[in-house]
Amino acid sequence: MKLKILRNILLKHLNHVIGAVEKKHTKKILENIYISVQNNKMTFLGTDLEIELSSSFEINSGEQGAFTTSASKILGICKALPPESLILLELDKNRLFLKSTRSRFELSTLPANEYPLLDDIHFSDEIILPENILKGLLDATAFSMANQDVRYYLNGLLLEVRDGLIKTVTTDGHRLAIKEYQRGDNNGSDRVKSIIIPRKGVLELSKILNTSCEAPLTLYLSENHIRVEKDNTRFTSKLIDGKYPDYQAAIPAASLYHIELDRLLFRDKLAGVAILSNDKFKGIRLCFSNNIIKLHSTNSEKDVAEDEIDVNYAGEPLEIGFNVTYLLEAINHIDAETIILHISNPDSSVLLSSAENTATKYVVMPIRL
Repeated sequence: MKLKILRNILLKHLNHVIGAVEKKHTKKILENIYISVQNNKMTFLGTDLEIELSSSFEINSGEQGAFTTSASKILGICKALPPESLILLELDKNRLFLKSTRSRFELSTLPANEYPLLDDIHFSDEIILPENILKGLLDATAFSMANQDVRYYLNGLLLEVRDGLIKTVTTDGHRLAIKEYQRGDNNGSDRVKSIIIPRKGVLELSKILNTSCEAPLTLYLSENHIRVEKDNTRFTSKLIDGKYPDYQAAIPAASLYHIELDRLLFRDKLAGVAILSNDKFKGIRLCFSNNIIKLHSTNSEKDVAEDEIDVNYAGEPLEIGFNVTYLLEAINHIDAETIILHISNPDSSVLLSSAENTATKYVVMPIRL
């Protein structure tokens, strides 16, 4: 097999699928990328057996064939070549040659028939929503997914559809993120759907979505998989087989105090006091009294940071500790000038929401300091 391709085109499609490939794997072929040319169509595909990403484009070539080669090496070679260069790809037995003007590279390959391509999947359900809405649902909640938790169902994102309401939920056991979107039509079936998309799948799917695109996008669902096709890129992921915890029980049903704060001011004050918090626990104490919030942190070296903010608070004095990183991440994902802290007592979780929009909610559990 021999064909010519512009470096920019090759690099574009490699970048679309590289996220699915593991850099180091016990199975060498899973460090490779699958490349095929069939019927004037060139396809790039990567997988880690959990997610699969493929990208294809039309090419005027009578060549036919497929092979696999190191994903990281061919990507690195493409990045090193000049932007407008023309690359000659030549496959000779088990060697792949890349040539461009004076540059020449030779890579080993592994047989394409050994690459673990997904079998045909029967998709029985569809969810249709604008691309920017899907990206917003993922990005607003993905940060609080667990990472390598023994409770495997927490290492992912719950996508729930009920009566036209689409909801994404994530939790790592210490905090909870919820984002809702009320669909204004009846696209898709009316059945209640509840799936858990694995962590890596959520992050890779978000990368291929565009915040500014309002075009409708279809999520294809089977019993064990989700698929999204956008332009010439196809994303497929296995689903986590498990029951997600009752997240509604973690949301404070009612709170004694509803404290409005300037979001950016509160964020900056927290970030300042966090500098001297304990490196491991990142604990910070919030003290509410007489229309003031006092922020306090200390560490094992007995360094101390204090600051305060004027607020409308006339309740009993209240002290509550939090992991400041969890608070800051929630605040950074609220798109509003004003946020509301819903608090009851030192042992209850705090609910953070926007003053203008209740579709996004974050819950952070307190810690003892």
